[in-house]
Amino acid sequence: MTGSADELLDRTRLATLVDEIGDLDLVREAVQTFLDEVPDRLAAIRVALAGGDGQELRSAAHALGSPAAMLGAVGVSVVSKQLQAAALEDRFDDARALVEQITATTQRTEVEMRAYLASSASA
Repeated sequence: MTGSADELLDRTRLATLVDEIGDLDLVREAVQTFLDEVPDRLAAIRVALAGGDGQELRSAAHALGSPAAMLGAVGVSVVSKQLQAAALEDRFDDARALVEQITATTQRTEVEMRAYLASSASA
């Protein structure tokens, strides 16, 4: 994954959500809530990894990846699924690398989501 804007945030998915829900402000609020929750979600992932708790790690990765998928945060969703699989199989060496990857991917995705919020505010 190169981390291009399209690989990080599927704006078509966000547009589809707006069409399905019929409320741009509600989608914008969901994106903002996701952004607000990212630090806590990443912290929970790190705590679970440090504690060697595969079940908690899987749960924490899902808690980040599920809303990411719904909101078109493709890269975060993909890495989250990989992290969930590693946690399920207690592959903690793989999980450590994936935690680094999900952290970096989430940071780049946050930039794209903030750009979406800025551009959709004028829509």
